[in-house]
Amino acid sequence: MKRTFFISITAITLTLCMTPLLYAGAGRTAAQFLSLGGGTRAAALADAFSAISGDVTAAFWNPSGLTGIDKREATLAYTDYSNLFGEAGEGLYYALFAGAMPIGDWGVVGTTLQINGQGIIDITADSPDVIRQENLGTNWAWAVSYADEVAPNLLAGVSGKVIRQVLGPVSSTAYALDIGTQYGFPDLSVPIVLGAAIQNWGTRIQFKDEHQSDPLPRTFKLGAAFKILDEEYHKLQLVGDFTAFIDKLSEDDEEGLEEVVEQRYTENNPENKTKEQIRSDIEAERGVGIHAFRYSNMSKSIGAEYWLANILALRVGYKVDPFMPVVINEFEDHVDRVTAGIGIRYSNYQFDYALVPGGGPNNKRLNTFALLIRF
Repeated sequence: MKRTFFISITAITLTLCMTPLLYAGAGRTAAQFLSLGGGTRAAALADAFSAISGDVTAAFWNPSGLTGIDKREATLAYTDYSNLFGEAGEGLYYALFAGAMPIGDWGVVGTTLQINGQGIIDITADSPDVIRQENLGTNWAWAVSYADEVAPNLLAGVSGKVIRQVLGPVSSTAYALDIGTQYGFPDLSVPIVLGAAIQNWGTRIQFKDEHQSDPLPRTFKLGAAFKILDEEYHKLQLVGDFTAFIDKLSEDDEEGLEEVVEQRYTENNPENKTKEQIRSDIEAERGVGIHAFRYSNMSKSIGAEYWLANILALRVGYKVDPFMPVVINEFEDHVDRVTAGIGIRYSNYQFDYALVPGGGPNNKRLNTFALLIRF
């Protein structure tokens, strides 16, 4: 009875969420801290996490992945962003908490909290002298999640979020849903799990009125996990994700778009395209609408994780994000897309570390740490 109810709710929610997908795309969004990631293990795997289950941090990527947790789990993770910007980066950080527990035959429930410190700035008048320092405030998002196996090898999950963004003296609250599913093929010679999720589908961040608001960083994720080895002392899996940025349902900067179309039409139009054709080209480049699902507009991630005797984990990943290019040189461009990390498990405790690209004016890398407890 309860599985039938859950399947019905999942189907209805998926229908509501998928209906506008044909008009989605990448664009400027609010609450960008929601895109800073979820967990050190995922960071080391280049954020290829939508097909992984049995981990409390799955709630940040695909809530159906909470299924498989057989003990209570809690994790804390922290990343210091201050070094990326020198003195100007004082107070920049990203921290998260996640907890989950099984509830018998009824699945798994969990909760997450993301916190983003925006740093401290110097306030000056008409001279370079600092009058005072002002804290830019802290953004946060709190979510409650539920997941279960709704049919053999089919997992489903949903998260409800409250999101708070601060902009100087003003703030705004938004509400969103994450919904996801995973399906496994355990009988193949190499077992495969496929995962799909929609993230941050909800209201807009609105500081003044509806005409001065921005969407949340909505994404659609499609991933796979391949279990190459699953022995007592050796476990190896390969993971991969495609991420489409579906926050822009249509072009919302018509005036700016028309200026670009006119300029390209008059100054850079060797093929004598019409304005309508040029407009379509620009929307495709920006990932507006259905163009969000073009291969060139999607983020691509791959990762590998090896566990030795369920004690030591080695992780590596590679990520390509078309909307965040690295502009140095070809060799460093590839190097700066690489992620790596380790995990050490002792009894009910697990420590994770990851080294990931950070960007910033000095193009430094970031160290991120996490502690996970099972009890």
